[in-house]
Amino acid sequence: MELYFDNAASCRPFEWAVRLFSETVLSTYANQESAGALGVRANKLVRDASKRLATAVAPDADVLWCNSGTEALASAIRMHCASHPGSGIVTSEAEHPALKQAIRRFASLYGLQVSCVKIRKDGMLDLDSLSSLLTSKVSLLALHHVNAETGAVQDLTAIRSILDSHSFGKTKFLADTTQSVCKVPVPWEEAGLDFATVSGCKIGAPCGAALLFRDSSDRSVSRRFRALRGADHAVGRCVPAAAHVLASVAEWDRKTLAERTERVKKIRTRVLEAVKRSAGTRVLETIPADKASPYILHLIFPEHQGAVLVRILESEGVSVAAGSACMAETAEPSGTLRAMGFSKSMAFGAFRLSFWDDTTEKDAEVFENLFDSALKNY
Repeated sequence: MELYFDNAASCRPFEWAVRLFSETVLSTYANQESAGALGVRANKLVRDASKRLATAVAPDADVLWCNSGTEALASAIRMHCASHPGSGIVTSEAEHPALKQAIRRFASLYGLQVSCVKIRKDGMLDLDSLSSLLTSKVSLLALHHVNAETGAVQDLTAIRSILDSHSFGKTKFLADTTQSVCKVPVPWEEAGLDFATVSGCKIGAPCGAALLFRDSSDRSVSRRFRALRGADHAVGRCVPAAAHVLASVAEWDRKTLAERTERVKKIRTRVLEAVKRSAGTRVLETIPADKASPYILHLIFPEHQGAVLVRILESEGVSVAAGSACMAETAEPSGTLRAMGFSKSMAFGAFRLSFWDDTTEKDAEVFENLFDSALKNY
């Protein structure tokens, strides 16, 4: 029997979404920039999908279609750095590697200074630290909403209040919402976000991704993104069928958000109780449940290495993780946990389980027996 608890990396797409993609791609397969009849049809499908996705996730936002969440983040950072050379960016060491790498690369290329806000032991941003870094030179604040490793959920509205009191309206706010869209409410308006991200493989679509952004009155942000895609060929695009399906999935997920959230909370609690029954005091819940996404359960085993537990369970057909999928084969401990103040040895004990709509109570029950055996045979 296979058990899948690595949904933060990629979840199983909805069967209806796969069928919709197949039907759509067979009827609307032309390049949306072509001038012919099928090209015009494809272009209309993408434009309609943009409006629907924005309505579901970030009302009145513009949409840049991409192929992955990584590409969406890189596009936002590249465009911003190119248009704000010599300014500053505030971020944190707890960001997803895709965001950290994009900031590192393009800030260096365009001469932006990067500062990192401190992270508390509970995974929350140190707001005093943030206040001290927001100088008049800072043009962008780039932070996660839900941490991809620990599941910590940042209070973006409180962060916006601090941003407003220190930046005089000049600093843009990018929230990496890849792990929060369609899982926890995203405060697009309340937090005054300028950029947000969606990845289809995190929310039940077979493919596709998007960057949602707030344009300026002169449409200069859209023009810069068009230049990146057109003249520079620096940004890919998902096919029209992927855009259509991603918008459809986002609409369905949003309508059912409350009931889906309650169901996954119960499963998260049950899995945590099962682990505690086996490990007792030998396991720590990294982020308190009231500050974590219900879709992610992050634990630390002080006496064990998380990667070893992952390998033992893998041999039994169980998919779990020791951190972000893109860092799975690195020899270094989690940068997020180190930023939170955990020692190197504690960070190596990281163990992440992540859930989705198709995770069942039966899965939790079977996992308990397999995990108990894995811990005993460690």
